Amino acid sequence: MKDKIIDVYSRYEHHNTVIDSKILEDVNQLRTTFEADLLNAQQENRILRIGIVGQIKRGKSSFLNSLLFDGESVLPKAATPMTAALTRISYAQEPSAKIEFYSKNEWNKVLEQALRVEQEEKHYQDLIADFQVSQSSSISRRGVRPPQKPNHPEESKACFELYQMVKRSGLNVDNYLDQVQVIDEVSSNEVLISDLTPYVGADGKFTPIVKSSSLALNLPGLKDIEVVDTPGLNDPIVSRGRRTQEFLGQCDVIFLLSYCGQFLDSQDMALLAQNIPNKGIEEIILIGSLFDSALLDEYSNYESIQQALPALTQSLNDQAQSEVSAVCRQDELNNCGQSHLMQTLKNALPPIFVSSRCYDLARKGSDLSEEEQHTLSRLNQMFDDFTFTPEILAAVANFNKVHSKLELVRENKNAIMFERLDNLMKGAERELLQKLTAIYDDITHKKNNLLQGDLAVIEKKQKELAERINAGKTKVSMVFDKYRVHIEKTLRKVEQGIEQDSVSVQRINSQTGSREESYTTYNKVYDPELFSPSTWFSRKTVASTKYRTVKYTYANVQDAVQKLEDFVIETSDRLYQVSSQAININQFREDIKHAVKGLFDFSDPDFDPEMILLPLSNSVDRITISAISLDLDHHINSIRQQFSINEVEGEEIQKLRQEQARVVGLLLTEINEEVAKCSSEMLGKISKEEQKFLPTLIGDLESNVEQLRADLENKEQALKEYSDILQMVEEDKLKLCV
Repeated sequence: MKDKIIDVYSRYEHHNTVIDSKILEDVNQLRTTFEADLLNAQQENRILRIGIVGQIKRGKSSFLNSLLFDGESVLPKAATPMTAALTRISYAQEPSAKIEFYSKNEWNKVLEQALRVEQEEKHYQDLIADFQVSQSSSISRRGVRPPQKPNHPEESKACFELYQMVKRSGLNVDNYLDQVQVIDEVSSNEVLISDLTPYVGADGKFTPIVKSSSLALNLPGLKDIEVVDTPGLNDPIVSRGRRTQEFLGQCDVIFLLSYCGQFLDSQDMALLAQNIPNKGIEEIILIGSLFDSALLDEYSNYESIQQALPALTQSLNDQAQSEVSAVCRQDELNNCGQSHLMQTLKNALPPIFVSSRCYDLARKGSDLSEEEQHTLSRLNQMFDDFTFTPEILAAVANFNKVHSKLELVRENKNAIMFERLDNLMKGAERELLQKLTAIYDDITHKKNNLLQGDLAVIEKKQKELAERINAGKTKVSMVFDKYRVHIEKTLRKVEQGIEQDSVSVQRINSQTGSREESYTTYNKVYDPELFSPSTWFSRKTVASTKYRTVKYTYANVQDAVQKLEDFVIETSDRLYQVSSQAININQFREDIKHAVKGLFDFSDPDFDPEMILLPLSNSVDRITISAISLDLDHHINSIRQQFSINEVEGEEIQKLRQEQARVVGLLLTEINEEVAKCSSEMLGKISKEEQKFLPTLIGDLESNVEQLRADLENKEQALKEYSDILQMVEEDKLKLCV
């Protein structure tokens, strides 16, 4: 197969002046990745490689700690998505680790983006300072809006955070870039994990410059397998994301983690579609993570835990089935059902829903952290007269099913790896066929233009099309206007909903408790000494300690923080979902296509639909719209820093309420600013797309004419080249199908 791909690329590369360059680049990339994947799959006595895949912040490290390490925090949770790095875990008698740092070139790219963010932030602060001075001056400029906070791309924000971490640590990165650090000669797994903290810990000195790490641990459960813990397929650091894709191509089994509350959302499906197809991976195990969060969100819809657990599981199963079916229907429309990923996903249903937090609670008993104790309290408060026992927590955690699935994978290791090679070949064949079909369609259109046209006629038709398109600008503009109004309404509605939700977040409920208090009483008692008459009537004061039950009013700080965290998580998810769905981009494209098609008479025998449809499709496919992304955790941390104890009483309750209201106000301000900025950007993007859409469409029409002009100068030679390419494609497709 490798030779076939190389042969195809070398044969068609000679025709790079007429074949779409993007298609040839894709074939060359296929050659490179397939070669690496094939070498891995053909290794003798190789171990089974398991990939843990999912979006950032979906509990992958917690899941792995529960699956492989009995809940011990072997794999640290990244402080933020920016500091996560790919980790490979395998078995060895002697524990060791390898840490790969960024290359100098990669770090320079990080610095380039970080410094740009720093400069833009400084400029923004200068504008804010000028604005505040102008507002406080005697001649206040009314109606002048404050400067808008800059909106940086996710990768730029990630780079800036890594840069700040390096500045804080004082690390001289030049001493480590392009290096691999080896940690060996350690006495135990625990010592190795401790030694790794500076490299992978949340506050590790070297964490910001680590690209990936490899751990070899003396754990029997890792024998014959290697686990690849990815930082998330939506990793904001591009170079780490590419490394993740490289390793995924060499995995035999994929555990796909998706948050129960938004199971297999559009981002999950997009990430899968970009990274898994045609990699020959047939074993995909769907895991619904954070089941405890879904239970805490939905329990009020049920009368008892006995009703809630099976009903919620069924509801999530139905949701998963619905999401996969919807994606398959869309795949049927877009790819004629040719995407192999869709069938693989269908085979992976139903998912396994798990809770790493409940697994920890069941295992630890009473030895819980404050955060874990708070979660347990919330779970126990869901239903009256019901308390979660370790056995029930273990059942909710549901890791028995995952362990059984892992054991089944182990048992079928040889068959999976044998089929993996065959599946890899088939996947590469599918992808190569897709590229050959794209070449065929591209060349067929160009050949038809050449056969049908004399240049004067084609130029005339092109001018007529351009004139008709320009004359119909109003119809196209109406589509853009419709979506502009829709964006404003959608974002305003969600903004109002968030403001309403914030009211309940500000409420700090006080509770009444009772406790035993000691107090001291003092009594005078006679204390005569038998042989000292002067003391016979004397008394002394005796202190005694007594106890009483007192009632007191208190407020729980952790409850307040939890409210804020829930509000931030729900708001962030809500804004991301709403902003990403404010425009149904596929429907938007279809509406524009429909508006443009309405300008032409497709029944006219002199009208060639292909002249407009292909350029139209290319222009519409370029339209993209961004989504809102929030980072509000720093506000929540301010409450944690002010209240070091879990409960407050007396005047401290009012202080907590005031601080909670202040933080909610800050959150709302940032949220409203972000929504306004997102709305402005979306509307601006729509306007830009509108401004360039018709010129781009007309430009594509003109480029077709220029291609035809060049072909007509050597018509016979061009026709022969087109015919040769089409014949080559047919021959190559036939060879692949044999």
